[in-house]
Amino acid sequence: MLLIRLRIVEAAHLATPVLLVKRVRLSLGPGDPLTNPTRLLWLLPILLLTSVSAKADTASVYVNGSYAFASYGYGIGPYGGTLNGSAASFYCIDFNHDIVGNTGWTANVTSLAISGTGTRLDNPTIYTEMAWMITQMMGTSDQTLQAEYQWAIWSLSVGNNSAAPHDYYGTNASIIGDAQKAVKGWSAGNWEILTPKGNYGQEFMVLATPEPKSLLLLLVGLAAFAVFALRK
Repeated sequence: MLLIRLRIVEAAHLATPVLLVKRVRLSLGPGDPLTNPTRLLWLLPILLLTSVSAKADTASVYVNGSYAFASYGYGIGPYGGTLNGSAASFYCIDFNHDIVGNTGWTANVTSLAISGTGTRLDNPTIYTEMAWMITQMMGTSDQTLQAEYQWAIWSLSVGNNSAAPHDYYGTNASIIGDAQKAVKGWSAGNWEILTPKGNYGQEFMVLATPEPKSLLLLLVGLAAFAVFALRK
């Protein structure tokens, strides 16, 4: 049986009070946005963009047990599964926890740009280095290189855990050194960290994509904005 990281193991009635209200007259000048419909329209795209950028704080993670290939008894990512019911590719950044295929959990979603609180490592710099290494994994078809990056990521994930993964390829230190240099000024893009809310589950990284409903809302809003603007 092959262990993957994932390590896959089978497994009244009250009198109405009188309220006295002092009326206040609000005077709006001609330049106030509330008196100018055209200016109000300009607020619509901003509000819609805000709704698109807003992300749920939690997500439903499900892993189906698939992985790219094996290295020394462990599965190298990406792992297959779903995120909130949609197909997803997960990159494991956690060597401290075992999971079983065909299981799931609820995870906190943290943007890499604000990683820290709520994550297992609580270290934005390390997560950025991991994201850089994952990006390198994605940019090569050489399975040996992919495995080297994965093992280097796992070595970063253990912290003070004495059960550190083996350096099977002898490249962990050099790869981590490369990552430390490379992330200075490097843009990590749209990576998100998925941290299990409970004790079960592994911490993953995924590339964030706008939710379909949010995109539809944005498109409908922009279309309405265009129609109103053309009428002016």
